[in-house]
Amino acid sequence: MSPAHIVQMHGEPGSGKSTIARAIGAALPAVVIDKDVIKAALLRSGIVEAQAAAGAYEVYFDLARHVIAQGQSVILDNPVFWPRVEQNWKRLADDAGSPHTMIECACPDRDELVRRLATRDALESQPRVPLDLRRHPGTIVIDCERLTLDTTRPLAELIDEALVYIRARTATPAAPRSPVPARQSEAARS
Repeated sequence: MSPAHIVQMHGEPGSGKSTIARAIGAALPAVVIDKDVIKAALLRSGIVEAQAAAGAYEVYFDLARHVIAQGQSVILDNPVFWPRVEQNWKRLADDAGSPHTMIECACPDRDELVRRLATRDALESQPRVPLDLRRHPGTIVIDCERLTLDTTRPLAELIDEALVYIRARTATPAAPRSPVPARQSEAARS
């Protein structure tokens, strides 16, 4: 059995993360876990925004851990603007013996980004305007090795480039660490 791929997507809303994640997931194959699907369900159930955001990430990473424990590769479809998200992604990869593989999606054409956000079939948790990180205290700038894709380029080219990057990074994987139980609390993992 080949080692599991743990791929963390990154980029602002409308940058093409979900489109690229789904295409990579189909090609590897890998299970794509989309944080917005979880958060939208929590919002629809009446949970307020602040609690839904925190709760969605708890469910998200526990679900990812559960899928990885079954030997499946995972594409984590969420941005990495908060330290806790980066720490959880890296812990998942380390525990699975997978390198820290990040693919950042960027749409340098701001008019195109605004158009994508305004016209997409958005979930309740997804914005319709560009994200202003200055309004979100505690955000970070990611400074790690990653592949950055300009998503104004053709999708087929982007997927080919992403697959080459992922496969090159997992050619000589590290040995997995002992698995973290799926229900272990955040405090216990720290």
